[in-house]
Amino acid sequence: MDKRKWQSIVPRRKTDQLAVVFVITELFVEIYFELFIILPELYPTPTVAMYLHVCLGFYLLFNTLGNLILAIVVDTSTGTEILPAVLHPGWQYCYTCMQNSPPRAVHCFMCGKCVMKREHHCVFLGKCVGIRNHRYYMMTVFYLAVGSLYANFMNMDYAWNLLGGFSLKTGLAMIAPILGWMFGVTESISFFISFQCGTCILSCLMFFTLLIFHVMLIYRGQVTYEWRHGIKEYDLGWKHNFLEVFGARWYLVWLFPTISSPLPCDGITYKKRNENIKDI
Repeated sequence: MDKRKWQSIVPRRKTDQLAVVFVITELFVEIYFELFIILPELYPTPTVAMYLHVCLGFYLLFNTLGNLILAIVVDTSTGTEILPAVLHPGWQYCYTCMQNSPPRAVHCFMCGKCVMKREHHCVFLGKCVGIRNHRYYMMTVFYLAVGSLYANFMNMDYAWNLLGGFSLKTGLAMIAPILGWMFGVTESISFFISFQCGTCILSCLMFFTLLIFHVMLIYRGQVTYEWRHGIKEYDLGWKHNFLEVFGARWYLVWLFPTISSPLPCDGITYKKRNENIKDI
């Protein structure tokens, strides 16, 4: 991999780099926690159910990590495109990149480049979500939400029993394990377990909220900037809106991150709601 390609992948800011490292590390810590602490307690002897849990856990890990890596690696900037020298109607000139910028493209000063159909800058990716990695971002959020919900289902009974049943102190240890440790509710191993369980609970709430919010934006054919400013001209109907994010093979992208699903839009030109669109 050449130096320029590597620089386009690695986040520019230290805070973004730390956030990416934290997410990837936490994924592996969580799989260790479920495999070597929770499962042996739930299934002291190997059973078919235990092996099914192992397979499901690794499937969730593969899809989460795979989509996360592709969301980081896929370049969604205008740097790979040959852009016209003449400023077309609806285009803007970016004085930082010193080039014409197509509609819905926005310059991100954290990434240092113009991003096509920029959704937002995600600190946990260390880069912007744009037209080419929007699908991978959504799949990452989806599998993080489902994975954290599944982990809560696996952990809850064991965590309650370890911490002494349901009480105000137990709730404190689960939701804020550091405070629980400071006030003597948890000790070393129980602190680690309550920390992981608390992380799963907060992650479940956060990622399901994110998922619902971004699904509603896709449903309306908007990105965050357009939602904030009431721009609705790119709403082509919910079917076309979802195709523009998940591609022609939208029904398969949920299964594996490596499945190809061509997008109907090139990131340069966009259809608008007042144009004729054929029914799917």
